[in-house]
Amino acid sequence: MDKLLWKEITEFKFDTQETGDYDFATRLAKENYWTKNFTIKAILEYKKFMYLAATNDVMVSPSEIVDIVWHQHLIFTKSYNVFCTLLKKKIQHIPSTRNKTEFNKFKEAKTKTKNLYRSTFGNQPTDIWDKNTIFDSLNLPKAPIKLRTFILLSLLFFAVITIPLLELMKPIYLSIKNPFFMKSYLIAIFIVFILLKIINRLVLKNILNKFDKNSFIFNLEPIEMVYLKTQNIANSIHGVVSTLINNRTIVTYETKHLDFNRKTEKQYTIEQEQVINTSKEIGKTFYPSLLRQLITKPVFTNITSSLDALQKHIIKSKKFSILYYFNFFVLGFLFEYGLLRLLTGYFRGKPITIIAVILFILAIIIIFHLHQLTFLMVKTTIPKYYKDKIITGAKKLENSDWNYFLIGVYALSTAFIPLVRHIIKNSSTGNHYDTSCSSCSSCSSCSSCSSCGGCGD
Repeated sequence: MDKLLWKEITEFKFDTQETGDYDFATRLAKENYWTKNFTIKAILEYKKFMYLAATNDVMVSPSEIVDIVWHQHLIFTKSYNVFCTLLKKKIQHIPSTRNKTEFNKFKEAKTKTKNLYRSTFGNQPTDIWDKNTIFDSLNLPKAPIKLRTFILLSLLFFAVITIPLLELMKPIYLSIKNPFFMKSYLIAIFIVFILLKIINRLVLKNILNKFDKNSFIFNLEPIEMVYLKTQNIANSIHGVVSTLINNRTIVTYETKHLDFNRKTEKQYTIEQEQVINTSKEIGKTFYPSLLRQLITKPVFTNITSSLDALQKHIIKSKKFSILYYFNFFVLGFLFEYGLLRLLTGYFRGKPITIIAVILFILAIIIIFHLHQLTFLMVKTTIPKYYKDKIITGAKKLENSDWNYFLIGVYALSTAFIPLVRHIIKNSSTGNHYDTSCSSCSSCSSCSSCSSCGGCGD
């Protein structure tokens, strides 16, 4: 192995200073719904592939994922030409025409690539070299029908069977008197929801355990896990800003303003760099104004898009759909049982107000339960797995941001907590911040101005 060349390859930066907020890795992640660490890993594997291509005379073949990185780099023409100069070889991208001769040629190249890779770098990571997409490592085949279609068909089914069931169940309902029916029905509702909660957690845990152990899902960043858990990117940004406050890169003021401390010189993550650059651009400002700008930055929108894509992939899978079908039919028959009682009483001229109210409340609870079920894997199952299996003591010491994921607001910088709570409170009440302060000419500082979010000095 040419260690000097490999060192130069690993240190090679695909971006120029003019790249700005939308650098190579950020664009690559955005267009393919990749998480941060998976993107970094895919880029590294691309560099390994290019090293093999440059140092061997035989034809080598990329995986589907490596090829995506290659295509992206080809678009960055200047960067690609510089990279090939570094490799001392112009690596040509040869698209497949899928004829039989080329199929055999590429198949042979794939085998040679695997052997060269093993002798140079060790075994190929299967999530990059054996899978076609980031989600293939989850082993979740797609469901035959969409949940929306299933729901419509199921509602039609329950509507059709209501009248036949009413005739069938009528003698049974006539033999069950109130208040015994009402008490037993409420108890049944309580028991069914408890059992479903237990079953859902066990099934989702089993689905999670069937994911490949080297899957991207087990290598997420703290800020990505915060988003999964809370489904709010602002919470992830709070953690990034808090870290910068703790290391004095950003300073806070009593007026609830933040400003960049130009005296600091440290190594930062890409998310921290984005916060710093945005803070530099707008200067001393009220935090909600900074937050609103940060939420739109690609480095943060990538977190939401990649993890939202994960959630959609899960709920579209066959395994999850079966669990959803089970919940829907159990709760559907539970509701139908009460509905038949209501119809029996209605046709007999009996009071039905109480059962009608119970069914209305039950319908709302069922809708809420089914909606929450679609988020249960990402909001509960995966975060719990991280708490129990992944976040060890050493990992917490290595990255204090995990504490924020584990305990929430209380892990933030002491000076930052009141401001975050203020934002959470205003978000929950539907209030918004006006950063222009154009209608607030009478205030000398934003801390005394109740009609606007604050003035940026």
